[in-house]
Amino acid sequence: MNSFFLALIILGVAECGRFEVKKRPRFPEPPFLKNMTREAKREYLDILRNRNETIAAQKQQVLAWARNYSIEAQVQQFEAELNQYKTQLRANVTALLDALPQAYQRLNEITDNESQTPIQLKEALDQFKNSNKMVKRS
Repeated sequence: MNSFFLALIILGVAECGRFEVKKRPRFPEPPFLKNMTREAKREYLDILRNRNETIAAQKQQVLAWARNYSIEAQVQQFEAELNQYKTQLRANVTALLDALPQAYQRLNEITDNESQTPIQLKEALDQFKNSNKMVKRS
């Protein structure tokens, strides 16, 4: 009976502990590739895989590729949305960095206050965390 349980445990560990190679997360493909053929997608990815080209040269090649497949407007719209996202991201990071010194000072005030109980410290830290939505989202 004991050997049965031992065999069952070994089998369970072997089954659950299989080594799995995890693939790198892929970025979602741009929407303009949705209805494209495999060949068109391969051509697009070949442009991006060329690590010896500058980003500007790759953009020009992608635009030429898009003209070839009559989707230049969709590619330009995607590029505009990407630039808008980068602008918004920079603004968010700048705002976060501007607020950081005051947040750091307030955090130090909370943690250095020895006239509070551990429960009050936790409540103050929770309140601090909830009052700093920019820090919380990051």
